[in-house]
Amino acid sequence: MQGRNIKAIDNLRKGSYSKRQLLGILFIAPTVLFLAVFILYPVLYNICLSFTNAKLMKSTTSFVGLENYKKLFTSTVFPKYLWNTVTWTVFSVIGQLLLGFGFALLINRKNMRFGTAFRSFLLIPYVVPAVALALVTKWILNGDYGIASTWLQSLGLIDHRQSLLAMPGTAMTVLIIINIWRSYPFPMLIYWAALKGIDKGLYEAAYVDGAGRFQTFLHITIPYLKEPTIVLAVLRIIWTATYFDLIWMVTGGGPAGSTTHLPIMIYQASFGTFQTGYASAISVILGMLLFICVAFYVKNSVTSED
Repeated sequence: MQGRNIKAIDNLRKGSYSKRQLLGILFIAPTVLFLAVFILYPVLYNICLSFTNAKLMKSTTSFVGLENYKKLFTSTVFPKYLWNTVTWTVFSVIGQLLLGFGFALLINRKNMRFGTAFRSFLLIPYVVPAVALALVTKWILNGDYGIASTWLQSLGLIDHRQSLLAMPGTAMTVLIIINIWRSYPFPMLIYWAALKGIDKGLYEAAYVDGAGRFQTFLHITIPYLKEPTIVLAVLRIIWTATYFDLIWMVTGGGPAGSTTHLPIMIYQASFGTFQTGYASAISVILGMLLFICVAFYVKNSVTSED
């Protein structure tokens, strides 16, 4: 009798576990389906497309193997555009993190007068539409009537009717500065939240032991911000390297391709020459480069947990 009761209890437990397992599957099924349809399938389809001669205005395609990749790596402009991508991404991300960190330290001060208003003011660049920013930038730097260009011309720093956006040596620099200004609020908020999470008792103990402000900053603040910095760097690298709008609206990739990066190259191949297979190959290479950043983050996270 006792054995039957134990067996019945085991069956109930197994049934309950099966129901919970089924319920869990039902809960995650919509997410898995969404990721499969809108992320996994497009990625796999894009990879397959990169091995074909697909064109936007052509209904039939054929397999061409590595021909698109061969064409890409033998292209005379690919190294230049790749370097533009690296330059745009690295300097933009470094500037965003440094400026965001600096402002986070500033707004983290105690008893700051008009702190709420100042924090709100610092968030303005993040809510400015890229279209508005591009139009204002082109207006200010217009070679004929732009305020900044007129001022630089009067100082003799640039030629008459010249613009920084029309000069290959300065156009990318201007875009990087604009991008830093527009994007620093996100790192600022993340750093501010991380600073708020540091135990104040650590600083008090350090001050009791005779440590100064610089020493506490170096040995307490910086180590605690290592993880947020890595996460921010990876996210900002991915978002910046694939950012298309601002560059396209301000310079269109010019002058002379000096601001053309891989996303613009993909756009030109897709909608300029309608070579979707070739554009897919470029996007695969860009995706592989960004995957390296993600792999670095995952490896670093696992190492930190160990």
